Amino acid sequence: MIKNIIFDIGNVILNFDYLKVIANYTDNIKEQRFILDNIINSPEWLGYSLIDTGFITKEEAIQIVQDRTNHVNDNLIRDFWNSYNNYAFVDKKVLDLIKQLKKKDYKIYLLSNINEYTFNKVKDSNLFNIVDGYVLSYKVHQVKPYVSIYKTLINKYNLKVSECLFIDDNENNINTANMLGMSAELVKADNYEDILRVLNNSLGFSVNN
Repeated sequence: MIKNIIFDIGNVILNFDYLKVIANYTDNIKEQRFILDNIINSPEWLGYSLIDTGFITKEEAIQIVQDRTNHVNDNLIRDFWNSYNNYAFVDKKVLDLIKQLKKKDYKIYLLSNINEYTFNKVKDSNLFNIVDGYVLSYKVHQVKPYVSIYKTLINKYNLKVSECLFIDDNENNINTANMLGMSAELVKADNYEDILRVLNNSLGFSVNN
């Protein structure tokens, strides 16, 4: 029986379409590809999650990327790193959904690869005050899909894996949760309706209109 629901944050609660975000910084296709290749898919971001593990600061990430790219787009690099969170937003419908789940006596937890700067963006939504607990990668220096961060959450809140439903938009993260014995469901990025689908199929849960 599911008693605990564990949500990812990025692209589940916090909407962030990086391809659309990149377009806000430049209309130049080569520059858009530059951001994608040298920032989004870099070791500092998605590659090795160095900023999400808290091992480097944003300022250090900027310097590393600028050095690695021979300073050909320093202003673009700096502008993107300093302001990309301006284009991310917490989905209020998902917040309301979490509140309804709480009223049904489900415990709600967060397990997220996130950095300090995005955390500060999200906390203004009051998300962290309405859930029962959370483990954030930059605080524990661990990231999904590796087992250690899941065990940190499990042990911190004394969770039974058989009572947990894990919701994430990354298949690798889902696979780890399944391996540990959780029910785990993949959702489409930034898609409230798909979260509803999972909750209805897994719990028979529907929202109150």
